Amino acid sequence: MSSLVLPALVREQLFTSVIGQRLYYYPEMPSTNDVALELARVGEPDGTVVYTDSQTSGRGRGANTWISPPGRDLAMSLILRPQGPVRSILPMTLAIAIAVSVVLTKMLDMDVGVKWPNDVVSGGRKLAGILAEGASRGGESTFVVVGIGINVNSMAEDFPAEIRDTVTSCSEMTSQEFGRAGLMADVLGTIESYYLRFRVDGFGPLIATYEDRHVLAGQSISIRDDDGEYGGVVLGVQEDGALMIRSDTGQEIKLYNETVRLHP
Repeated sequence: MSSLVLPALVREQLFTSVIGQRLYYYPEMPSTNDVALELARVGEPDGTVVYTDSQTSGRGRGANTWISPPGRDLAMSLILRPQGPVRSILPMTLAIAIAVSVVLTKMLDMDVGVKWPNDVVSGGRKLAGILAEGASRGGESTFVVVGIGINVNSMAEDFPAEIRDTVTSCSEMTSQEFGRAGLMADVLGTIESYYLRFRVDGFGPLIATYEDRHVLAGQSISIRDDDGEYGGVVLGVQEDGALMIRSDTGQEIKLYNETVRLHP
């Protein structure tokens, strides 16, 4: 739907105690993460959300970009202050991916899974992406900015030609349009429930839920790192968010930042 996602529309559907209590809305901006990082550095509190109706040069993982055309999708960044070691950022990102997949599963009434470390997928195509960036001091996280992009009402022609075979949107999958304000409120509320649980109990109690939704579970994959590319089989995710694999040479390896893809 082309109507603007104004803060008042989100607030009237939002029932949270932390996430989204402060909303910064921009009709258009290059990157929600960039603005959120600036706000976090000057002390914006836990749960602040920056979002836009049109993101022109958002960042994805690695050198990837995330563009949200005007009035079609959701592009937002959360400022979180989980008060833990830097190594907790990865498992927290996985917990947030679960939350997004839960909301989209319910809304679309179809299977929506997660792909380690930061994708939300359905039918083998990417529906949403998550990018966490932050700052630390003495090994402790001072803040984390979590960017979330969800392809809501985009159509195939809105995506660059080179990625059209690998991405999709809620509208493409259902031939329906969806109200973005209600979806945003639902996503923020569900993220809050997982985030608050994560802050108390860590990722351990969520591993089983993640594995149930993980499209790489038990699959043969290719892994690319600084030394090249090799193959392996996914054994599962760990409490620290690492992906445990058994390489083709039989070695068990923990992955943290590597790029992985399913074997064709």
